Amino acid sequence: MKLNQVSGFILTALIVTLGGCNKGAATGDSSSNGPYKVTMTFFSTTTLSDIPLVEAAINEYLKEKNLEVELLANNISAYQDQVNLMISGGEKLDIVEYLGSTFSNDVAQGKFLPLNDLLKTHGAGVASALGDEYLKAGTIDGKVYGTPSIRDMAVNYGICMRKDIADKYGIKPEDITTVDDLTAVFAKVHAAEPGLYITFAQGNTSGIIPELLINWDGLGNDYGVLMNYGQDDELNVVNVFATKEYENMVRLVRDWYQKGYIIPDASTNNQTGVTLVGAGQLFSFVSRLKPGFDMQSTRGAGGVRMVTAATSPPFTTTTQVGVQGWAIPITCKNPEKTMEFLNLLYTDPVLVNFIAWGIEGKHYVKLNDRVITYPDGVNAANNGYNLNLTWMFGNSLLAYVWEGNAPDINDQMISFNRNAIVSKALGFQFNAAPVRNAVTAVTNVAAEYRLGLEFGMVDVDVMLPRFIKALEDAGINEIVAEKQRQLDAWRAQN
Repeated sequence: MKLNQVSGFILTALIVTLGGCNKGAATGDSSSNGPYKVTMTFFSTTTLSDIPLVEAAINEYLKEKNLEVELLANNISAYQDQVNLMISGGEKLDIVEYLGSTFSNDVAQGKFLPLNDLLKTHGAGVASALGDEYLKAGTIDGKVYGTPSIRDMAVNYGICMRKDIADKYGIKPEDITTVDDLTAVFAKVHAAEPGLYITFAQGNTSGIIPELLINWDGLGNDYGVLMNYGQDDELNVVNVFATKEYENMVRLVRDWYQKGYIIPDASTNNQTGVTLVGAGQLFSFVSRLKPGFDMQSTRGAGGVRMVTAATSPPFTTTTQVGVQGWAIPITCKNPEKTMEFLNLLYTDPVLVNFIAWGIEGKHYVKLNDRVITYPDGVNAANNGYNLNLTWMFGNSLLAYVWEGNAPDINDQMISFNRNAIVSKALGFQFNAAPVRNAVTAVTNVAAEYRLGLEFGMVDVDVMLPRFIKALEDAGINEIVAEKQRQLDAWRAQN
């Protein structure tokens, strides 16, 4: 999804025009006699025919807080365009779900209000739930413009395997702790199951390395990174593709490919790892992991039981924390009441569950105080509020757990986040504008070379030097230098 470019003139005019409207406590507009109606937009992957019913139930609950809400769910394919049109057209919009890929650009164009003062006066629960570290991912030049949703705020990498095959050959997930352990696992299964492909990537547009071997903070786009999970004190930005670490990675993957462990047509196969497992063709796939990923993959594979093993520690970066969150746009009519509502999204489990799951008894029923499922006669196809995007809404760890997940999955996620390595560049937002042409050229080079190298399908001795040379010709060193300059400036302020 490409960000629509809204002219600076229009946005400046909007800021001036709307700035005087931001103070009135109101109904939907500027009256002070009734509850303020917060217009909230987010993306959806399904049609939500029961949104009016959910709104009515929420608004009944919010009466005592002098608040109402209007839920605007937009299809994910048109979401960003719709938000841009609403803001540029001056339509009333109070809370907007932002995407990390466009966040810094949206801020630069003046679309979002700074939240520092509002967090102190009306959003203490948001600030407390996120803490200073996570708020950094929504901060630019010292001003908080976005509040990330609380979910998997870290990531680690590893393998997801068919449990029946692993059990058959005595492969225990707890014995797999490093990438080197995987080589022995692949060799054993390959020898015993010649009719089965051994491994692939979870996604069909990335190689083995981005799903298994990353040990760097990519600072937004991998074109200039901090090695060692961003832990080195110097914070030196380097071209990862020219490092010995990257060479070792592609040589390992090349060895796996030549031994027959990786699907032969990996770079052109249009299926995902979990789909191939479900079709009975694949033993495992490498992937980004998080608590509950085994059950998520089991469902994705059509019920084929999966188990996971992590080969890296969980770690946290700006990209991971800031991939999605909430902002108050300049079209907000009452930022104070809007922040009160946003505060509830991070502190009030009743509101979180209304928005995430709908109405108890109609859209879900409780199996116990933590776990929910469909009511009798209701399923994914006929549920009028089958949103199934719990992770998006404020503190998603306040929500009920859907049947099939571990009842304590939210507690597992809290521990996962708390114990993660935190990049020393958490909060840094790279502005690519000064090197936009170089980023475009380098992206094109990466698209030509990375898949072949990172699936092990090409000769490393031949193709890696060509890749590095093409990156340098395209301007990667210029990007690295600009990232270093911006990172040094950010560090001096932080």
